[in-house]
Amino acid sequence: MEHTLSKKSVSITVWEQGAELRSLKYKGEEFMWNADPNFWGKTSPVLFPFIGGLKDDQYTFLGKTYPGKKHGFARDHKFQMVRRSHDTLSFVLKSSPETLQHYPFEFKFYINYQILEKGISILYKIVNLSKELMFFSLGAHPAFALPQTEEIGISDYYLEFESVEKASTFQIEGLLISREKTPVLNGKILDLSPNLFAKDAFIFEGLKSEQVTLKCRKTSREVSVDFAGFPYIAFWNVPGAGFLCIEPWCGINDFTDSQGILEEKPGIQALVPEEEFVAELTIGLKI
Repeated sequence: MEHTLSKKSVSITVWEQGAELRSLKYKGEEFMWNADPNFWGKTSPVLFPFIGGLKDDQYTFLGKTYPGKKHGFARDHKFQMVRRSHDTLSFVLKSSPETLQHYPFEFKFYINYQILEKGISILYKIVNLSKELMFFSLGAHPAFALPQTEEIGISDYYLEFESVEKASTFQIEGLLISREKTPVLNGKILDLSPNLFAKDAFIFEGLKSEQVTLKCRKTSREVSVDFAGFPYIAFWNVPGAGFLCIEPWCGINDFTDSQGILEEKPGIQALVPEEEFVAELTIGLKI
């Protein structure tokens, strides 16, 4: 089931499956990827409780081994809508006997979409209902459309960072990452090109910037993402597809030399019993 909400110039559509943002329009113009299955059949999956791959598709916690899949399981579960107002849609996913089989923590995971004047705010709240430390990762994976015509191609698009950056990306090996890094960013601008992500995503750690904007040199269309509080950010595209994913993360893939111990997973978050973890990102739109 899907839920659509509009306020003034902004409208959103969210599926209960994965609480996935499927449409984001500003002044009638769509800013989200159309989920063409020939390239990638998602629009904005939520990554929880893992990001990227786990070594050998499993992990160990307190001496017990559990199966785990790439990007976790939240995107595959139906969320329940718990609140709807004039500008807000809120959803929750609760732990269940099914989730406890492969993730041994009781939790509530809330996602709140709020329409702003020229965009949206997405608030994530995780509540630990277990009697022990809860370990998890959280990430966003929105795919923004790159409209193309005979005059406008993917090479006309670029990313502009808030600050001057000199950054390297982790090298990806299958579903895992190497500790070696490759320099890819030197300055405030990262130009897109058809094969920029031929070797998979760029994953940056500890940037000075807390905002990045997707722009086009031939139109006034812009998408800005404020990701303060997220220690990692990834960028990804399928060569030939008309989208770019901008992905703020709290956590990353396992390293190739990982021992598979959950508490030692890079970027893992730890939440004490009955406490809440909150993260928020803001998406701004311009045409």
